Amino acid sequence: MASSGRYVLNLKSLPQGKHRFDYELGDSFFEQSGSYDILGGTLAAKVEVERNGDVFNFCIALDGIVKTACDRCLDEVEMPVKEENKLVVRFGDSYQELSDDLLVVPLSEGTLDLSSLLYEYSELAIPMQRMHSDGECDPEMMNRMSDLLAIDADEATEESGMTAHDSRWDSLGKLLEQKEQFK
Repeated sequence: MASSGRYVLNLKSLPQGKHRFDYELGDSFFEQSGSYDILGGTLAAKVEVERNGDVFNFCIALDGIVKTACDRCLDEVEMPVKEENKLVVRFGDSYQELSDDLLVVPLSEGTLDLSSLLYEYSELAIPMQRMHSDGECDPEMMNRMSDLLAIDADEATEESGMTAHDSRWDSLGKLLEQKEQFK
């Protein structure tokens, strides 16, 4: 993800203590990511950093809405995002991701680009199933899909050699009807 420098923190020049940075992530931020998972949105990102020597404790909170494609009808659906992530960053010789929440940044550079982290945290905050509520999907697309599913079911029935009515079960049906009459 190409960054404009807006999301780059100069860690070397950051004084000891607590600091807060606020970012508004809009449609242009998500377009720059080059990914198709998030189509746009409006998120408030609150980044709190506590520097203690050469160790930086980050708390990154995201709150807002992202737009993504509905898994059912492919229309745009808005998904709420409310997420908080912790991250520890320290200086070292080269850039390394030691774990999901521990980064090493080269002392020679001394900067951290938050743009990819903000995008990644946004993406991880939306649910695996991204769908409209029942009845809110595009009706035209849902009709097309049900037509296709019906055609697929008919083809599967033809391929298996089965007909819609299986006469082998007729005698069982008659027995059940007789049983109901005696009640």
